[in-house]
Amino acid sequence: MDGHDSPVKMPELNLTPESERGIELDAGMKQVMSLLTAYWLEQRVTLRATPSGVLFVSSSQVGDIIHIPATDTNFLYQGKDLQCSEVMVMGHPSNGNSIWVRTHKIATVDNAWPLLKKEVVSFTITNLSMLHILIPVNTERAIILYTI
Repeated sequence: MDGHDSPVKMPELNLTPESERGIELDAGMKQVMSLLTAYWLEQRVTLRATPSGVLFVSSSQVGDIIHIPATDTNFLYQGKDLQCSEVMVMGHPSNGNSIWVRTHKIATVDNAWPLLKKEVVSFTITNLSMLHILIPVNTERAIILYTI
């Protein structure tokens, strides 16, 4: 050891036998392992791949599902200050008209994505406050699902 190396415990690699001290990794392997790990709740998590090398990816956990009813004509909605990773918005099944959805700016009929009943659009965002919805008709609704 050159004084800079230290054993690393990586049970996710299923190397046998793994010593109590861990595995001695050379500089190149340390660089590779740093690229193949992520952190969750202050612990290292090794990312997984398929046998052909494709990274396993799955959807994030659902944070909540929210129904937003319009309480006035041309009702404007902006999401609350909640961290998230993705948001899906659906026009409520009982709606008769389009609702308008976008991120980062107030939604209007000229700058947003239209959704009729049962139609869905999704966006990758980091905070629900980035979401803006225009519901033109009083009492019609949007359904929001966000992930954390």
